[in-house]
Amino acid sequence: MKILFLTLYPDVAASPRYRVTQFVPYLESRGVSCTVACPLTATEWDTLTGPNRRHRPFWYHARETVRRAGHILGARRYDVVFVQKAIMTAYVRGFPEWLRARARRLVYDMDDAVHLAPPHPLPAICRPIEDRGQIQRLFAMADLVLAGNAWLAETAKQAGARRVEHFPTVVDTDRFTPGPPPSVFRIGWIGNASTTTCLAPAAGALAAMRDSVRLVGADAARVPFAGSEITPWSLAHEVETIRSFSAGIMPQPAEPWMRGKCALKALQYMACGVPCVATPFGAVLEFMRHGENGLFADDTTAWLDAFARLRDPALRKRIGEAGRETVEKHYALCNAVPRLYDLLRSLP
Repeated sequence: MKILFLTLYPDVAASPRYRVTQFVPYLESRGVSCTVACPLTATEWDTLTGPNRRHRPFWYHARETVRRAGHILGARRYDVVFVQKAIMTAYVRGFPEWLRARARRLVYDMDDAVHLAPPHPLPAICRPIEDRGQIQRLFAMADLVLAGNAWLAETAKQAGARRVEHFPTVVDTDRFTPGPPPSVFRIGWIGNASTTTCLAPAAGALAAMRDSVRLVGADAARVPFAGSEITPWSLAHEVETIRSFSAGIMPQPAEPWMRGKCALKALQYMACGVPCVATPFGAVLEFMRHGENGLFADDTTAWLDAFARLRDPALRKRIGEAGRETVEKHYALCNAVPRLYDLLRSLP
């Protein structure tokens, strides 16, 4: 079997790493030929989407469109075309139908609420060729839809998808492993510039605890409080960084777009045995149980109470171990690989 994976971003972004790239070595070990095609190189992506940019420039979309067209032209050489998130970051008219005509079998993988809006809309001058409804049609066109959480799965079914599988985001539990307890109490968050605004629901509590807070990958200009440690994110040091947290946090606003998120932060913390405190909203409700394998907080008082409780090393250890067990049983890469292989082999 030959599979063409169409990703929106290079591997510096989480979605292609966790929904595609981490599966490739295992699929290839089972005789599957895998080609991953991204419209931009990591260097181009960094240049055109750097931390000081708030909108994608015209040349981003121009390069993306030309290169994606080349990928689609070559799609007939593959048994399966696997679209991760969307065909392109902007939704250009005609591309879903063209891809469907070129693909022998089409798999659509969704880990964001991209049916609500394109990741990066076209500039105003190009809006006449924009097609905001193309994700809804992709649902119906695909031979198989893989949905990262239960809400996305239900969304795809309601849009007329022929076959939908709830396929949650998973982590490599051989890489994300517990380490020794940190020597000082530290509240940690890991993310990127675009997700920094998700800190807002916990801003009051984090401001009160600022001396114990470390934000990794945050955009300092968007952090809704001052005085905390902000460090850059690094793939090479990601696991080591998470292990330095006494508690990992995942606040998020209760908004429609956030329902499409797959709670990756929580899974990373839990895999490392770090207790997670999260907003009780979205995908995290599928696997976290308050007081057992994590803690929920929905206002400043609840966030501060959770931090106070987690100063107890025994409680941190108990919740951390329970979180690790949850990930090992239900969200581990080693368990997801054979399932993905079987799903791909089952395509008509």
